Amino acid sequence: MPFALLSLATGCKTAKPNSNISIPQVPQDIVQRLMTHPQIDKAWEHVPEFTRDVLKTISDQSAEIELLKTK
Repeated sequence: MPFALLSLATGCKTAKPNSNISIPQVPQDIVQRLMTHPQIDKAWEHVPEFTRDVLKTISDQSAEIELLKTK
């Protein structure tokens, strides 16, 4: 589970200066889906600080993407 969370948090690349930037689609309930994942208890037990940080980062980035969509 921690590796799956890490790949979600670090999966973006920086766009080239003159390229068109597309805003990725992020499910509204992504953090809730992760919180109900069958292995979330193991993540909390074995790497609680990492799990907390990853979930917060995903939540923050999801909110930023939603804000960009409204502009």
